[in-house]
Parts: sequence; structure tokens; C-alpha cells
Amino acid sequence: MDIFKQKRYLIFVIILLVILNLSTLLMLWIGRPLHLSAKEGPVSTEHEKARVQQLLKDELEFDETQIKQYLKMRHEHHEQAQQLNDDIRNLKKQMFDEVLQDKPQPMLSDSLLILVQEKQADLEKLTFRHFLNLKKLCKPKQQDKLKLLIHEVFRRKPASRENGMPPNPPGN
Repeated sequence: MDIFKQKRYLIFVIILLVILNLSTLLMLWIGRPLHLSAKEGPVSTEHEKARVQQLLKDELEFDETQIKQYLKMRHEHHEQAQQLNDDIRNLKKQMFDEVLQDKPQPMLSDSLLILVQEKQADLEKLTFRHFLNLKKLCKPKQQDKLKLLIHEVFRRKPASRENGMPPNPPGN
């Protein structure tokens, strides 16, 4: 093969690779989720609020007063949970910063781990109280529907759904 044919072959391969790269980037850009687009940012809280309101109306048959009370309660829960999550994140950061020290102190990491566990327990208690308050907000008929809804949520298996497989039928 002479040099000119080699150059033509090399140019053809480079052009082909550029086209493949551009098409891959285009497919990634087109295929990204709508709620994470660069212009819009994450799903708005107003959209989330409307979705929750619709769920409360459809599934639990809440009236407007109950919905307003729940949204207030949910906002307070979210703020408290966010604070606990921030505390947990900071404690974990301190714990792993200790690992990066020249002479890490395992006792300090153990103490930080205990604090993380306590904060995590506080978060679980907060969530439990939140659902207790939701139950108190419900009328007796709505409490039965809430019970069914909570059972439905815990029956789902998120890991198998991420793999594209349907969740296991009830009883498995």
C-alpha cells in the first residue's frame, strides 16, 4: 500500500470516529430525563406539591383542610429530616477525613460512627412520628386506606424494578 492510500484510510477512520462520537453525545443528550434538563433544573417543589395533593385526594380522599395540614406537617418534617441528614453527612465527612490523616485515630472514628448511628436513629424516629401524625390526620375510613397504601409501598422491591424486572407478586 502506498502512502496516499494509507492517508486516505486514516482520514476515513478519523471522520468515522468523529461522527460516532457526535452521534453518541447526541443520543446521550436526547435520552436524558426531562426533569434533569439543564434549563429547568430539578423537579420543582410546586410540581411535587401538586403531585402529593393529587395523591392525597385520589388515594386517601383528603379534603382541602386535611391537605393543607398535611403539607404543613410535611414541610416541617422535611426541614427536620434535612437537618439530620446534613448532620449525618458532616459526621461522615469528619470520620473519613480522619482516615486520610497520617496517623488516624480509630477511637475518634468509632466515636463519630456512634454519633452517626444516633442521628440515623433520630431520623428514623422522626419519620415514624411523621407517619403517626399522618394517621392522626386521617378519618377512620382514610386510616384503612393509609394502611393499604403503606403496605403497598413496603411490598415493592426497588432493586428488582431497577433491573427492569417486575416486582415479585404478593406473598413471595
